[in-house]
Amino acid sequence: MQWLFLAVLAAAMILWRLPAVSRRRRQPVRPREEEDGSFARWLESPGGLEELTRALRALEELMAHPELGGPGFLSVRLPQPDGDGWVAVAAQYPNIQETLYRCAARQEPEVLAAAGVSRKLLALSPVFETESGGMVAVSIRAAVMGREVAEGISGRRERQAALELLARQLAKRFPGFEARSFGSELLLTPVRREAPPGKSGESAETTPVR
Repeated sequence: MQWLFLAVLAAAMILWRLPAVSRRRRQPVRPREEEDGSFARWLESPGGLEELTRALRALEELMAHPELGGPGFLSVRLPQPDGDGWVAVAAQYPNIQETLYRCAARQEPEVLAAAGVSRKLLALSPVFETESGGMVAVSIRAAVMGREVAEGISGRRERQAALELLARQLAKRFPGFEARSFGSELLLTPVRREAPPGKSGESAETTPVR
């Protein structure tokens, strides 16, 4: 009788679980682009994409400066859930003429302004760092992200989806850059336009600067 009781109990448990399993199977699978709606809404907020764009524009102008700039890349780093919530953008490049490299260590706004750093960039409180070989890194705390949004992109798949969405948005605003994810960051690499062939009439192509 004991085995009969156990069999009836097992059958009852299976029948009890079937509706729940059926409900789960009927639930639609969210498309990948919908997995991080909180991040998309943050981008559309006043402190999201617009603030990132403002900081990247200022760094782009610095990289293009005839004396303070050089070939390099821009980057965007999203915050971790246990961090301070700031989205950091940065420019890293060799200061070919070493003008900025020599005065960056002093971190004095007036010295940097006299060297040619724009007041627009200085108003964003940039941090200048120097490395061997004349490399200069300039970073800015560009925008703040709420903890709930940061937690929503803490997983590897969610963060990758967020970076892909951000890359698409920034590609529209920075057509002179190639935007792609690299690890936990988004890199914006300038592209150079090759001279069009003399007689073929083909349009010029863009090639990422490596």
